[in-house]
Amino acid sequence: MSDYQDLDRPIEYLKGREVTEKLKEITNSRDFLSLAEVLGVPKSTISTWHQRKLTPYEIIIRTHLRTGASVSYMATGVGEAFPDKNTQKHVSKRNEAKTLFDIDHFALVNGKLIGNETLAFDKSYLDKLGVLNVMGIEHDGTTFIVDKEVRQAVSGTYLVDMDGLLSLNEIQRLPGKKLAISFNGSTLTVEEDDVRVVGRVALIMEKC
Repeated sequence: MSDYQDLDRPIEYLKGREVTEKLKEITNSRDFLSLAEVLGVPKSTISTWHQRKLTPYEIIIRTHLRTGASVSYMATGVGEAFPDKNTQKHVSKRNEAKTLFDIDHFALVNGKLIGNETLAFDKSYLDKLGVLNVMGIEHDGTTFIVDKEVRQAVSGTYLVDMDGLLSLNEIQRLPGKKLAISFNGSTLTVEEDDVRVVGRVALIMEKC
C-alpha cells in the first residue's frame, strides 16, 4: 500500500479571518494594520481575504520560511504555532536527562536586532516560567529572554517598537489607554497606539 494514499483527500484549510488571526498571533501584530505593515501588503488586501474568505497560501509559506512557524497551524489550525522541533537531550553530571530548547538569540544594536544565533535553554525552566515562544536578546552585557506571546503592555520590561526602532523599556499602564515608559531614569507618558509591543521580558540573565 502506498505511503501517499491520503494525497487524494482534500484538506479543509482555514480561510479569511481565521488565517489572519493566526498570522497576527505569530507576527505579534496588534491589529490588521500592523499585520499589513509586517507582511508588506495593503490593508485592503487583508480586507479582501476576509470578504472573500480566501487562504493566502504564499503568505503562509513565506511566514513559515521566515519565522519557522508551523504551516499546519497557520493553514489548518492543527498543532502548535512553534512546535518543539529544536530540542535535544542532555545528560547532566548527576545523570539527569534534560531537554534543551534552541531559541533565537540576537544583539540589540541601535534599535535593530543583529545576528541570528541560537541559545540552548533548559525547556523545563521555560515551562516553569510559563513561556515557550521566546527569543534571547543581548544588550549591554545582559541577556533578556523575551516572551513573544505578550503583545500588550501592563507592567514590566518590554521589547517595544517605536517609529521602527526597537528598545527595552520599563512600562506601566495608566488610565485612559496611556503608557508610562522609562528612558534612562526619565519617564515619558505616551498613547498606547504610539508603541508596538513585541514581547515582555520573562527572564534577565546578567554576567557575574
